[in-house]
Amino acid sequence: MTAPTATPNELVLVVDIGNSGAKMGAVRGEDVAGPVRLPAADAKSVRAFAEPMLKGQKALIAVCGSNPGKARDLAWELGKLKLGEAVAVDSEHPGLPRSKVAQPERAGMDRRVQAFAARHLAGAAAVVVSCGTAITVDVADEDGALAGGAILPGLLLGMRALASGTALLPEVALEGPLVMPALDTATAIRTGLVLGAAGAVERLLAAAGISASHPLFLTGADALLLAPHLGRAHRLHPGLGLLGIALAVRKRR
Repeated sequence: MTAPTATPNELVLVVDIGNSGAKMGAVRGEDVAGPVRLPAADAKSVRAFAEPMLKGQKALIAVCGSNPGKARDLAWELGKLKLGEAVAVDSEHPGLPRSKVAQPERAGMDRRVQAFAARHLAGAAAVVVSCGTAITVDVADEDGALAGGAILPGLLLGMRALASGTALLPEVALEGPLVMPALDTATAIRTGLVLGAAGAVERLLAAAGISASHPLFLTGADALLLAPHLGRAHRLHPGLGLLGIALAVRKRR
């Protein structure tokens, strides 16, 4: 069976199953409503979100995730609910450019769809910094394919690693003042994590030869924390991955 396609302005409900939960949003054209976090990556949670919005209408539902089997299973379950046609966007989806990394089949789907969306919005090669469980700095080529990048611990993961791996360092709020040199432990941890991550991103971009004028997109739960401390022009887009999934579904074979 061929994958369903959609017109550019058709509503696409997108479910993104990540490493730390699932989120959902609605995409029409380039406009993204969401993402909102789902209580569980199951059909019941999707239906609770979708039914009030659809009001009896049908929609194309796209499911994508780091676990392709789980995405396919959820798409099959959603198809039985008759909310609309459901399709899983996996590594072999014909609407998504093949990754240019050494092991294309193992490239994270989140990284690939974000790269695809960034190239679409920029109209050219672009870079995506995604700030979630991990921070990824990824290059999208002229075709929107993932051309490689770097991965480092996310802010929350780094903070929890410090707390669990040491005897005296506590978990701290990531929102708050950043001071260098910091005069208390909580501020020292927060400053080190946030400014350290911003510095790492800047260094990685420089190592890749990415100029300051190159299109740069920030996405992910912690993007707002990192954004003020980057010295490069950038665009915040919390729904970048959702848009990329919808674009992949719309693109014909």
